[in-house]
Amino acid sequence: MSALRAILIDDEPLATRRLSATLADIGEVDIVGSSSNACRGVEMIDRLRPDVVFLDIAMPGLDGFDVVARMPQPDTPAVVFVTAYDNRAVDAFAIDAVDYLMKPVARDRLASSITRVRQWLGARDSGRDDTGAEAAPQFLADDSLWVHRHQEFVRVPIAKIAWLEAQGDYVQIHAKGGGGLLRATLNTLEAKLDPATFIRVHRSAICRRDAIIALKRKPTGALAVSLANGDWAPVGRTYGSGLRAMLKRLRGA
Repeated sequence: MSALRAILIDDEPLATRRLSATLADIGEVDIVGSSSNACRGVEMIDRLRPDVVFLDIAMPGLDGFDVVARMPQPDTPAVVFVTAYDNRAVDAFAIDAVDYLMKPVARDRLASSITRVRQWLGARDSGRDDTGAEAAPQFLADDSLWVHRHQEFVRVPIAKIAWLEAQGDYVQIHAKGGGGLLRATLNTLEAKLDPATFIRVHRSAICRRDAIIALKRKPTGALAVSLANGDWAPVGRTYGSGLRAMLKRLRGA
């Protein structure tokens, strides 16, 4: 297994030295460059074309998100944010960052991040055909979603998702073993989910079909579905007939 070519960008030299030492201890990364200046870091990325960039967020001049916006296309490197602040994790996920690490970074946590980088790069490269052109997106090419949970990103298998709930600009993933928050629209996720497995029950909810155990009317008169995990999901007026038909077919099976 070849070493990953990495660039480190952080305006704190001590943080760079610590990260370099930990990466050297893990032994799967070849640091091809580092910079304490974000603008020079962008130039370095363009020139050296690394596999992964370990990137601070709060820096003078350009911040970490500015650096990502200026990365060369195509074949953008994997991005792992390494920061002292926990309030930008969801923003990092929104731009497809591979991971979000809090300083000081523990060795085991960094090793896990490197594994994620390899998975991300593999998924990126498999999305191209033999000519190097972008391949058409495959339905659920990845069998999971990466969601934000407790200041980190975790992999939630599609097979474990019970339902998805819109919450403003985000979607809350409810799943066996724990879910998380994803910056996306419910419409976007619905287009990627197998309609034979998931069903839209409300403008703010999508449920796994085999997780639905009952359709009931609450005392308020509103319809809701009871799910096998004990949750209740709202049912919109325009979706009730489709749910009744589905449950009727199941009872007749």
